[in-house]
Amino acid sequence: MPRSEELSREQLLERQTFQLQLLDRLRQRDDAAGILIAATELLGTHMKAGRCGFGAISADGATVRVDADWSGTIPSLAGEARLLDSFGPDVIAELRAGRTLVVSDSAVDPRTGAHLAGWNSIGVRALVVVPLLRDGQFDAMLYVHEPTPRAWTAMDISLVEDVAVRTRDAVDRARTEAELRASEERYRSLFNSIDAGFCVIELRFGADGRAEDYRFLEVNDSFEQYTGIADAPGRWMREIAPDHEQHWFDIYGRVARTGVAERIELPASALDSRWYLAHAYRIDRPEQHHVAVLFSDLTERRRTEQALERSREELEVAAAAAELGRYDYRPREGTLTWDDRCRALFGLPPGAPVSYEGTYLAGLHPEDRERAHSAVLAALDPVGAGKFEVEYRTVGIEDGLLRHVSAHGLAFFENGAAIRLIGTVQDVTKDREATAALREVSERLRLAGRATNDAVWDWDFRTNHVTWNEALFEAYGHPLTTVEPTGEWWLGQIHPEDRNRIFASIHLVIDGDATDWTDEYRFRKGDGSYADVFDRGYVLRDAAGTPLRMVGAMLDLSTRKAVERQLETERQRLVHAVEETTAERDRAEDALRQSQKMEAVGQLTGGLAHDFNNLLTGISGALEMMQVRIAQGRVTELEKYSVAAQGAVRRAAALTHRLLAFSRRQTLDPRPTDVNRLIFDVEELIRRTVGPHVEVETVGKAGLWSTLVDPNQLENAIINLCINARDAMPDGGRITIETANKWLDERAARERDLDPGQYVSICVTDTGTGMAPDVVGRAFDPFFTTKPMGEGTGLGLSMIYGFARQSGGQVRIYTELGMGTTMCIYLPRHMDEPDGLLAETHATTSMLNRADEAQAGCILVVDDEPTVRMLVVEVAEDLGYDVLEAFDGQSAMRALQANPGIDLLITDVGLPGGMNGRQVADAALSLKPSLKVLFITGYAENAVIGNAQLAPNMALVTKPFAMDALAARIRDIME
Repeated sequence: MPRSEELSREQLLERQTFQLQLLDRLRQRDDAAGILIAATELLGTHMKAGRCGFGAISADGATVRVDADWSGTIPSLAGEARLLDSFGPDVIAELRAGRTLVVSDSAVDPRTGAHLAGWNSIGVRALVVVPLLRDGQFDAMLYVHEPTPRAWTAMDISLVEDVAVRTRDAVDRARTEAELRASEERYRSLFNSIDAGFCVIELRFGADGRAEDYRFLEVNDSFEQYTGIADAPGRWMREIAPDHEQHWFDIYGRVARTGVAERIELPASALDSRWYLAHAYRIDRPEQHHVAVLFSDLTERRRTEQALERSREELEVAAAAAELGRYDYRPREGTLTWDDRCRALFGLPPGAPVSYEGTYLAGLHPEDRERAHSAVLAALDPVGAGKFEVEYRTVGIEDGLLRHVSAHGLAFFENGAAIRLIGTVQDVTKDREATAALREVSERLRLAGRATNDAVWDWDFRTNHVTWNEALFEAYGHPLTTVEPTGEWWLGQIHPEDRNRIFASIHLVIDGDATDWTDEYRFRKGDGSYADVFDRGYVLRDAAGTPLRMVGAMLDLSTRKAVERQLETERQRLVHAVEETTAERDRAEDALRQSQKMEAVGQLTGGLAHDFNNLLTGISGALEMMQVRIAQGRVTELEKYSVAAQGAVRRAAALTHRLLAFSRRQTLDPRPTDVNRLIFDVEELIRRTVGPHVEVETVGKAGLWSTLVDPNQLENAIINLCINARDAMPDGGRITIETANKWLDERAARERDLDPGQYVSICVTDTGTGMAPDVVGRAFDPFFTTKPMGEGTGLGLSMIYGFARQSGGQVRIYTELGMGTTMCIYLPRHMDEPDGLLAETHATTSMLNRADEAQAGCILVVDDEPTVRMLVVEVAEDLGYDVLEAFDGQSAMRALQANPGIDLLITDVGLPGGMNGRQVADAALSLKPSLKVLFITGYAENAVIGNAQLAPNMALVTKPFAMDALAARIRDIME
């Protein structure tokens, strides 16, 4: 090979000029093929050659393949391959020895003369061929061909040699870079490909000469990405990251001081715990302390390395857990490596030697051997996908067991040849056996579907395809060949009255989270009639809950439904018969109740007649004896007869009062009442009444509600209950009087025959003998008593019952024989505060005897009973008032209109003639609003007056009344 010293200065300059052109041209290309084309074209053009090219020697050194070829006057050889031996052994020996081959004329050169056919086949007479060796082996060559003889100069030879070396270097560099880029692309999923970060910094030193900070002068685009520092130029590092490690400042300071570049790999904890590989070198003038830093982020690499290590460990664990076997087949070397799990799938013991043909192919099931081998060859094909996926059966080489194996692998290639196939195998025997069993079950189900009368269906939601079994035709008359296999066809066969309901019910299950659906509807048969069916289905969903398909069966209920309809008709007939029988029974019960009512009325009238005959006998006998004694002149004896008659009258009044209470027609004077206070006030009276052998306890509820009730009547009711309790304890015992607030809901109110709401309860409990159920059932009947003859009227509980009901409440009995009885009165809550107890003052002298206190005023007395009217008039006149009389409403109104000076209207509530006393009072008040009114009432008239409190200018007196009481009431209202 000529040396540069053999060239003249001009030749050297010319070569250097060409080299610069070559370097500039090569710098523009980064691919090996492009570099070869550019180099051969530039060299061939410069040398005005017939052809210039670059060829690669095969691995066995026998052939040359032309990778790039520039053609001037000789046809191109690009892409062709030639046997080296065809050009002469001497030529090839020189090239293999690494010597440049220079031939001026192949026809006369002894090295080529004997092989002219080879040279003529490529149209060459003169040539320069520079061999390129790699690891001492002939690897490639750069050639320059001429079609005619040519005397090559030293400069020509030197130039070709120089181009060959430079081109080879450039190609190697390009291929290396291409391989690196390919490698980066392959591993991009594991590593984030990053460009290098770059910055220029200015160091600042402290008084001790140690670098204390640095400022960023310039940064590239990747700087922020790899450091997390935004807007870095002009900012100081201590300002950005006060905790940045000192070793960075020391290294950059050392580079700035000494000018010696340093390559370091260190962490930067303050920058998000990153790791960097940095190359620092000084730039600009030394006194400027400028340092350029080229760095790359190693954080991901370090993290990836750690993750890969963990992944390898996890993969090993996962492979062991999943019982995956691993294999590695190297076709170039012909070696096969298995782990022990892979050996086990072929029935081999651990550590047994294996080979591709003797173990792998030999262990495959004969029916699968050819297919599995073809799959391996396809994976190793360079033009294929490089993936190995196959499933096959193995027959254990030593244990003879049949196994199903699923194999997966990837092939790796080098220079277009497969060098490795690695992957995993897994035992899927159980899955395949289960699949086979499932197919068998599916086939059995299909045959069962053919045998059943149910129309079995399978609805695939993804394709809206519905598959029916033969029963759709056999049971419902729809030939499968004419049925549209969609959900819409099925819905269209449903009776119009059922269609919307079924659509809603099935989609409620499909579109929700449920799986089971059942419903009944009418389904149109092939002949147009409708069958009653019971349909049920089951929704199959994927792991995300999305519905995939629904399978079910439709059962014909037509026969059963016909029987049910017949039974319903018969039931309706029986119901009608029962209703008629019940109506007849109700009529009989009504008649019985009417008979019982008449019996009760007879008992009531008999009791009244008995008691009133006794009272009338006393009254008439006393009056008769008074007449006899007056006729005899024995007037001093009249008082005892008068007292006897008045006592009988009072007993009659009490009897009437009890009857009115029972009938809920007594006249009440309701007021807001504090029941606790009322009970405490009468407690001492009760103690004296029941006697010392009975203990009395009162339990008043704190915060007891108020109730609107006649306090006098409530007091009488409590005393009567205590007396009854005493009588039930002949040997003594305890009486407990307890109050409470009660909230009654719908059920509790219904049990007590009350409206739901708030009530005050007053309960009297004794420890006596208790009551039998038949006694409880008649306890409130009038004149019913369990006491001996002459010891009770039988009106006590009936009076209490009537009073409670008239007050809007109820009475209930809770009793147990031998344990005692509780009587509870329930009264509605009243929201107003209770009145204070009015102190009653009793005059010590009769109002009728106070003639010296005559009063002025005018009174109108209205009563249809002449005797009562006469008595009232005389009482009023005795009090000194002017009195007018009227016997009905019309005469009263005429008197009121004729005498506007009337101050007080005394009227009976029950009047004949169409106007009652309340109506007369209302009309009178419209004429004279200041008029005062005193009502005289018996029993039924209370419904007219009402239970509300009377107005301040009104008062009421109840029949029968004492004349002195009437006089006191008149005096009170007039004053």
